[in-house]
Amino acid sequence: MSKLSQIIAENELSSLLTKNYMGLELEEHRLLKDGRISRYPYPAEFLSRRHNPYLKTDFADNMLEISGTPTLGTDANLANLEMLQQLVTDHLQADEIIWPLSIAPAFSKDDLDFAGSFNTRFWMAEYHDYLQQKYGTAREIFTGVHVNYSINQTLVQSLWDFGFNEDFATLADFKNALNFKLAQRFVLWRWLFTYFFGASPIAGNLPSNLPRDLRFPVRSLRSSSYGYANQKGEEITYDSFEEQLAQLKERIDQHQFFSMHEFYGPVRLKGRGDSLADLQKNGTERLEFRSFDLDPFAPARVSPAALNFLELFLINALLQPLPEKPAEQLKLAVQRNEQIALQHPAEVFAWVKPLAAPLIKQLRATAAQLDLPDKYAKSLDLAEQRLENPKLTLSGQLLDHISPQGDLLEFGLTTALADRKRIAEYTEPLAALKGKCSASLQSLIRQAVELGIKVRLDQRHLHLQLKEHEEIFPIHVTFDYQIGPREYLLSLFPEVLKINNDQQ
Repeated sequence: MSKLSQIIAENELSSLLTKNYMGLELEEHRLLKDGRISRYPYPAEFLSRRHNPYLKTDFADNMLEISGTPTLGTDANLANLEMLQQLVTDHLQADEIIWPLSIAPAFSKDDLDFAGSFNTRFWMAEYHDYLQQKYGTAREIFTGVHVNYSINQTLVQSLWDFGFNEDFATLADFKNALNFKLAQRFVLWRWLFTYFFGASPIAGNLPSNLPRDLRFPVRSLRSSSYGYANQKGEEITYDSFEEQLAQLKERIDQHQFFSMHEFYGPVRLKGRGDSLADLQKNGTERLEFRSFDLDPFAPARVSPAALNFLELFLINALLQPLPEKPAEQLKLAVQRNEQIALQHPAEVFAWVKPLAAPLIKQLRATAAQLDLPDKYAKSLDLAEQRLENPKLTLSGQLLDHISPQGDLLEFGLTTALADRKRIAEYTEPLAALKGKCSASLQSLIRQAVELGIKVRLDQRHLHLQLKEHEEIFPIHVTFDYQIGPREYLLSLFPEVLKINNDQQ
């Protein structure tokens, strides 16, 4: 038994292994109903993209970035994301849709040029122009899901107090080591996540770095070295925390990277601040897993099965040791991921099942040992089915929808229109909160999100917060708005228009 497992067993900490916060970020394109890029401006009702914690844009103004409030449990996280999806969809123009795939459809040269210049975030103009020149617009308009994950802080502190304070000079050092271990485990097995959840089999707009002999469809162009990745020769390794920070510092100091934000690795360590120095001084607060393609078959664009599998994988990863000679294994894992990502979705390498089956068995044992809910076992059942039949993977399912012309335009448009119709038929202001609070309180939450006021909903109260100003409401309160929920919020938070202003 490892020291970590021994401390957990001796101090009855196992219940904390499953109480980890997740937070989901989603990138997606606003397009027109014929697949062309939408040139409508960003909805003015959403107020500030600079300060709103939930609603922003990415490389282009039509490229939405929505972020759910971090919370416990996959179900609550998916509800947060679906709530934001409803809100955004309700603000679309009549001829707009939300594109459901990581790969945008083939744009005309005029549309692609427009996408490259469609950025009104003046505070990001220099970085935007740098990325466009270095990577190209076609590369920068890939979209996906980012999963943020925080190890339970009580567990981290307890592990430190009950023994790891003997092995590390500071708590920050221990937090970095613990989180980096999970990052390494994910990179070691990234190829399996790409196999299960890769969903970018074709390229609508060809990045300039694609080799001429690359044949489509593939499993996940976005997950390959030609997708959401740094340029060849500028890759950052995961051999050790110290080496990774040194590599990042060297890239930035030599102006190979604009900033640490240019690190496009599959998982990033995030601290309280926004610098490498802060990460070293205060330690890692969360991990950001960045290699998930949008799932067009899931309403939230990421499925419960994917999140449950990831969560169980990370719980198990905390308990398991790293392999011997991890640097060699990590290098091999990168090669395997490239092979898997660029493989035809209906094919599977002979080595996949023999390597994956023992991990699935180990995950089942961990789930049983911790007496985890049945949803985790079901995610493993699906994983085993997909190992047997690659056509059950996301990219395998997409094969049937690729047109004779080699695109997913019809499938994407049909899916997007069906999503818009489904959301239009909701009878609640926020359908994900149906039965949890009144319709009038849902309307208040909607307006708070649009204005950039932080929202926290517990079993008894709704908490609204803007900097140090907090307002609390009973969860079952019903409002009879005389001036409307937005105007009511503005009367409570008159400072919001000044604080959440892109000019500030």
